[in-house]
Amino acid sequence: MSRNAMERLLHRLCVDRREKQRFKDDFQGLIKRFQLSEEEIEMLREMDVQAMQLHGVNPMLTLGFWFENANDPTPKAYIDALVNGVAAQGESRE
Repeated sequence: MSRNAMERLLHRLCVDRREKQRFKDDFQGLIKRFQLSEEEIEMLREMDVQAMQLHGVNPMLTLGFWFENANDPTPKAYIDALVNGVAAQGESRE
């Protein structure tokens, strides 16, 4: 697993506007630059912050990732995604 690569990507998505836009416009192109497992790519695609934290990703990074990239960047939606996982959140990159 490549948790460190995932954390680097999440950090960039929070601080770099170009990377954030690329995440929205060219997800496949963006992730090619990082050595991520298929499982991690799916977590990103589905905005599955619960799985990311279970994977060991820093909670501050999942929080920033959510508030910068989610369709519903509210605290309630973030908590719901943490508690209920991807099935309850309705987020996806594709």
